[in-house]
Amino acid sequence: MKVTAEGSSTTGTVRPFGLDCSGMVDWVFYNQSGGQYVIGHGGGATAQHSYCAPIAWGDAQPGDLVFYPGDSHVGIVCGFDSSGNIMVIHCASGANNVVVTGKSGFTSIGRPEYFAD
Repeated sequence: MKVTAEGSSTTGTVRPFGLDCSGMVDWVFYNQSGGQYVIGHGGGATAQHSYCAPIAWGDAQPGDLVFYPGDSHVGIVCGFDSSGNIMVIHCASGANNVVVTGKSGFTSIGRPEYFAD
C-alpha cells in the first residue's frame, strides 16, 4: 500500500500495510486505545514529538517515544534487555520493516501526553 503520511519523507512510497515509522506508532496507539487515540493525528514523527513531554533517558518506560535528530525517525520503547538497556520497536525501512533494536541513533525521548494524569 502507498504511504500517505503528509510531510513524511516516505509519503508516496509503497510499504507493507502503507506504514512508515510514524504510521506504525499511530497504528499502535490507535489499536491500544481501542480506536480512541492517534498520537500524531496523522502528522508524522514531528507531530508525534509535539504531543510528548521531554523526559530523561533514565526515566524511560515502555510506551515512551524515541526520536532521531530532526524527528526523521520515531520508535516506541518496548522494554529493556538483560543488561537494562532500552529496547525500541520501530519500522525501519532498511531493516526489513518492524524491528526491535537498542536505542542507537535515537537522540531524544518523550512521554506521550496520552499517559499524563
